[in-house]
Amino acid sequence: MISTIKCHVMFYIRVVINQSDEVEKLPVLPFGDKTPKIDSNAYVSEQATIVGDVEIGSGVNIWPGAVIRGDHASVRIGDKTCVQDSVVIHAHTEENPAIIGNLSIIGSASVIHGVYIGDNANVGEGCVIFDGATLGEGIMLAPGSIVPANVVIPPRSLNSGVPASQIRELSREEVEKQAARAETISQVFRKLKRWQVAP
Repeated sequence: MISTIKCHVMFYIRVVINQSDEVEKLPVLPFGDKTPKIDSNAYVSEQATIVGDVEIGSGVNIWPGAVIRGDHASVRIGDKTCVQDSVVIHAHTEENPAIIGNLSIIGSASVIHGVYIGDNANVGEGCVIFDGATLGEGIMLAPGSIVPANVVIPPRSLNSGVPASQIRELSREEVEKQAARAETISQVFRKLKRWQVAP
């Protein structure tokens, strides 16, 4: 009973960072024997919640209100990816972990279940992506779109609607701009983190 209560109450714990002795206080929760692993170069808002089997890569930025839950299955977020305000990322089953690539942007208030999202992706605000979906490298998903379970969205494509469907292909330049935007956001938050710890 006590352990169940602990899993549902916010508190601060020591976080393992890259298997080193460096630790910092972040709003995270262990789940069972799983504790989130957060790279030392990542930025996590104190108003975010990270639970269980979650790995967050270098240069990632997690904004206020985001909830990332690795309680039933793992969540992996690649380097320099941006998870904006009030995003929920959760995996229901081990068969469908939540994997998000490098240099991707997950727009505010989106809900991501057990899905695969490739590098350089841009998921617009308020999207919902259901279990087993695969979003290829360099995709763009328009705000408010819904991707049903087990749907595959091809790489470098613009998609929109309920359910989401392909509008057109994206050019190499458009995909590069998406990656550049994620890179810029990552740099801003790395500076913010340095300012916060500066004496």
